[in-house]
Parts: sequence; structure tokens; C-alpha cells
Amino acid sequence: MEHLLYFLSKDFWQSPWLVLLFTTSLFVVVLIRYLLAAYIYVLVLTRWIRRKAIAGNHSDLRRRHKEIRWAVVSSAIFSVLAALTWLAYQYGLTRVYTEIHTFGITYFIFSIILMLFLYETYYYWLHRWMHKPGIFRIVHRVHHQSVHTSVFTSFSFHPLEAILQFIFLPVMVMIIPVHYAAIAIVLLLMTISAVVNHAGVEIYPENFVTHRIGRWLIGATHHDIHHKDFRKNFGLYFTFWDKWMNTESEKFPEEFSRNTGND
Repeated sequence: MEHLLYFLSKDFWQSPWLVLLFTTSLFVVVLIRYLLAAYIYVLVLTRWIRRKAIAGNHSDLRRRHKEIRWAVVSSAIFSVLAALTWLAYQYGLTRVYTEIHTFGITYFIFSIILMLFLYETYYYWLHRWMHKPGIFRIVHRVHHQSVHTSVFTSFSFHPLEAILQFIFLPVMVMIIPVHYAAIAIVLLLMTISAVVNHAGVEIYPENFVTHRIGRWLIGATHHDIHHKDFRKNFGLYFTFWDKWMNTESEKFPEEFSRNTGND
């Protein structure tokens, strides 16, 4: 059993073959997680959600294949950065802890909320920066080639954007004490939200945009507007920065109503 857990010892970094095996294993896990989330969501959409796709978001196999190819590249980058984060942890360069009672359950829950808030803040301003003309052409154009989004768009990034998106996590765990389970929960929530936001079908109920909680969450309609109108809706998971900075599209309530069948 011990040879299967070779990565628990930092000595394995001295073997290039073991490092390659570890990084490749991470790549397989990340890619399979992405594909499973996407395909399972497609099955949910087709079997249980009786709503038509947002206008224009029809099936385009060539576009989807290209998205998956970019997702493979993004998964490889995420895996390398995750491996480097594991290296930093093993050499005591992070503040990741393993016992919940170290900081208590209240802090455990708070750390999840804090990480989500900080990532949303980071991404909102990063996203606006990526839309500067010179930067957009190099970094963000690949993602926006998917004008009509699908579940497979969620990982379709240029390598530079993939690095910019993931680098937040290793930096944060070097600054903020966070339990490894909290990291796993944050990554799971991010994956689910990314798939939901790019699915091209609105799953939220008709009154979601006025609900005291729902109005702060981003769904397919909100993000679809951004892929068609680059100047609005820069948020990723939450709407609060768009609301605070007056960058939320005025068309959103009407579009949401249309996509939930309440037109």
C-alpha cells in the first residue's frame, strides 16, 4: 500500500519519473472530473430540465471539440500548478492544515466563504483587465471564441489565462490558514458553478433574480450575456461586484425572464 502513497513523502521529488507519474495522475483526475461534470450535467439537462437552450446556443460539434482540446491543455496546466502547490506544502511553505480542531469548525466554514469571496474579487478585476484590447487578443480571446456557450466552454482557456485563473489558489494557501477539505469543497463548488454558468440553458427558477439569495448568484443567462456583450457581466460566480461597479447588464432581467419561460 505504501508504494501507492509515494507522494506523501517529499523524497519522491528527487525522482523525475515519480514526479512525472504524480503530475500525470493529477492531470487524469482533473480532466476526468471536468468531463464527468460536463457530461453528467448534459444528461441532467436533457432528461430532467425541460427548457430550451438560450437563443443561439445550439450544438456545434466542431466548436465543442475545440473547447475540449483547450480544456485538455488547461487541465495539464492546472495539474502542474497543483503539483507545485503540493511541493510547497511538503516543504512547509503553505498554511494548509489537516486537523479541523486547529482553528475550529466556525473558522473552517468561514474559510470557505472567504476563499470564494476573495476569488470572486480577484477574478472580477482580472476579467476586466483581460478585456483590455491588447490583453484580450492574447489571453482571453480563446474563451470568447465560444460566443454560444456549452458545458464544455467552462475549461476552454488560453494557457496564459489558465495560469492566471489557477495561480490564485497557491498564493492564497500561502497566506490564509485553510483546511485541505475546505480547499476540496471550494474547488468542487467552482467546478459545478462553472458548468452551470456556461451550460447555455438556464436552470434557476423564474423568481431567482429577485430572491434575496438568488439575486447574488450567477447562472447561464447572466454569463451568456457576457459572451455576447463583452462590456457587461464580468462576475464569475456571484453578481455583487457587477452590481457594486454598475457593470451588470440592464438586459439581464428581461433575458432571464425569457430563458425561464416567463416571457
